[in-house]
Amino acid sequence: MYQPGDCVYPADLPRRFLCRVAGAESFSTAAGISQILRLQPLEGPWPAETILIRLDCAVVAVPARHLWQAQRPKRRSATRRPVRRGTTIHPARRATA
Repeated sequence: MYQPGDCVYPADLPRRFLCRVAGAESFSTAAGISQILRLQPLEGPWPAETILIRLDCAVVAVPARHLWQAQRPKRRSATRRPVRRGTTIHPARRATA
């Protein structure tokens, strides 16, 4: 059973888009209990305030250990120069007493 605040991926999209469960409504069927989920996309091509509706069988739960990877910052470009760590004192600039 999903609860509001859980993170999921809709399974029917061509790639994984992280969504948060904004609401969940349970109902009974002959096969058991199912849920209708209101999903708030946290990434993807949708405009702000978009809500996706999916059945619980049409989403994949996101393990907590994967959440930090989904939110990590983008890597820097390989064309950037590395930053020099430390200072070098040139012989001509040394202080003399």
